[in-house]
Amino acid sequence: MAGYQGTSTRRDTQEYLAAIPETERADINTTAVGIVQSYDAKTQTAVVQPKLTMQIDGETIRAPELQSVPVAHPRAGGLIMHKPLKKGDEVNLHFAQRSLDDAVQDGSDQSANRGRMHSLSDALAVPAAHSKAKQLANLPADRAHLGSEDGKSGLQMKEDGSFDLVRNGDTVFRILEDLTKAFRDHLQPGAHDKIADANAILTRIGKMKAS
Repeated sequence: MAGYQGTSTRRDTQEYLAAIPETERADINTTAVGIVQSYDAKTQTAVVQPKLTMQIDGETIRAPELQSVPVAHPRAGGLIMHKPLKKGDEVNLHFAQRSLDDAVQDGSDQSANRGRMHSLSDALAVPAAHSKAKQLANLPADRAHLGSEDGKSGLQMKEDGSFDLVRNGDTVFRILEDLTKAFRDHLQPGAHDKIADANAILTRIGKMKAS
């Protein structure tokens, strides 16, 4: 978005000349925060509203919604970590130094010739969160967590390589431990019928399954 301090507001030649690079810099888009309006999982693109506004003659002007913004998911070696963005998610918007048209359409080189530079039309979105309202207070501090934002469900791994699958306080390994104990106790002389215990374990496994 263009700056609101133009060269026409300067009173003398020195101010006028000093304002030229200032105005140029005000027109350069580098990185901004955006809010996802919609996401297409088939194309990995999103409609994003940049959180950019400016005042012109007392009127607040908001940057336009950006259409078909490529979303940068971690991807390499035939693998991808895909995150299905939702309306309201925050992203980092990075604006390319040249037009992304060719690079996005067929993967060819970006042209370094004069053309669009740092344009809102050439944005890449990286999923992220910045605002305090998006801070996550319940993530585990002693292990990596790949899962829900409340920290209660997902894959968790410690520095020593130990890991577990967690869902709402229950874990895969805890279920396996209980299953093994139930089987062990069933083999002991005089053990009571473990059918109810086995059914309870199956129910817990069912709740852990993603599908």
